[in-house]
Amino acid sequence: MSLAHLVKQGEQIDLPVSNSSNKRVEIGLLALSWPILVENLIRISLNSVDVFMLSWYSEKAVAAVGLINQFIFFLQLLYLMVASGSGILISQNIGANKEKEAGLVGLASLQLAFLFAGVLSVFMSLSANSILDLYKLDAEVHRFAWQFLTIYGATSVFVAIGMVFSTILRTYGYTYQPMIVNIVALLLNVTGNYISIYGPFGLPVTGVVGVAWSTAISQAAACIMMFVMIIRHNDIHIPFRKIFSVSSKLYRPILAIGIPSAGENISYNIGQIVIMRMIAALGTEAMAATVYSLTLLRYVFITSISIGNGAQIKVGYLVGAGRSDEAHRKVYRYFLAGFLISLSLVIVTKIAQVPLVHLFTDNATIQGLVYMVLIVALIHEPGRAFNVIIIPALKGAGDIRFPVYVGMIFMWGIGVLFAYIFGIALQWGLLGIWIALAADEWIRGLVVFFRWHNGGWRNKCMVRA
Repeated sequence: MSLAHLVKQGEQIDLPVSNSSNKRVEIGLLALSWPILVENLIRISLNSVDVFMLSWYSEKAVAAVGLINQFIFFLQLLYLMVASGSGILISQNIGANKEKEAGLVGLASLQLAFLFAGVLSVFMSLSANSILDLYKLDAEVHRFAWQFLTIYGATSVFVAIGMVFSTILRTYGYTYQPMIVNIVALLLNVTGNYISIYGPFGLPVTGVVGVAWSTAISQAAACIMMFVMIIRHNDIHIPFRKIFSVSSKLYRPILAIGIPSAGENISYNIGQIVIMRMIAALGTEAMAATVYSLTLLRYVFITSISIGNGAQIKVGYLVGAGRSDEAHRKVYRYFLAGFLISLSLVIVTKIAQVPLVHLFTDNATIQGLVYMVLIVALIHEPGRAFNVIIIPALKGAGDIRFPVYVGMIFMWGIGVLFAYIFGIALQWGLLGIWIALAADEWIRGLVVFFRWHNGGWRNKCMVRA
């Protein structure tokens, strides 16, 4: 049953229909992507700030939070099932000039996000010890990890709702507003971390517990601010007064896209968790080196991710408007820009590695491991650009399942398998694990690139003008 049919059959919602959808189709990628880039930089800074400031407190706290960040990303990917499904449907409806259906999708996605977050928050809080027992952790690392995971898990409802609010604002073309919100959230997070770690003005030093609460409070504040922004826009037609009566039948099209769409990311992240367990077996220094390496490399690939986010919105607009040939041509340009930017940034990071790594640690062993990882990253990061740009473009066009199959086959068949073979069985250690990850990115990336080139995504659009 289509969204249009649902509206006709009982969703008595009086929404104004405007011609603003047609104007949004013409929004350029740069206008969409640069605020997303700033927002994404701030989002990763929220995690980087925790790692950076905790490095002054305890190396074991860094290892703990680095491990928990894998679970945080996994939790966010579960919430992405709702956010990505709604974003793709909203953008295609906007391209097809169907404002009412777009508004209904936004409302139903908020309901779903709240339900998902409620269940997962309880699960993460109650099962934190059982999850951490899967890892061979030092007792103090285990304690720090449990503190952060239970607090973040219990308050992650704000993350879920905030992701949907951010998706709604982005998809309606207001990409700069989540950027502003996240600047405020970052400032709140830094302030809270400073108080927690240094205890100024005689306040108690609360360490990891305080840092976790600082992160949670900043996410809650961001959620509230984005809600206010949405209700103040006259051209975003989300009928909040119907939040408790919107048809549950609307969940189906959101999840039909969102589950397989997020499935590729979930499979990838589960693979990363398995690989992190291998790294944990190599020792705390290897774990800390991985955390520091990923902290630096996120600033390398974040530009390509932002281009991919913008490309997904833009492709959704274009295929919804029946302009698939134009989408086909433009994605090549988007990819080339992201590839060259990633290559340039990873080269700069390698050149500047000594002062950058010294910001985090003076441990010579950890520094040496990070320098080694950055050598492999010269190959790894350009390969990642294929996946973080082409895959969102495929999803924006409605080609949801292919990236999932590719992700599962190659991430596990190459990334995880050869990480074990090279890193553990052959005892190449951290170097072997990162070589396997680079091979996975390139092989998987070339497969999805040829999928786009061959046009296998055409005729996958769920909404027509």
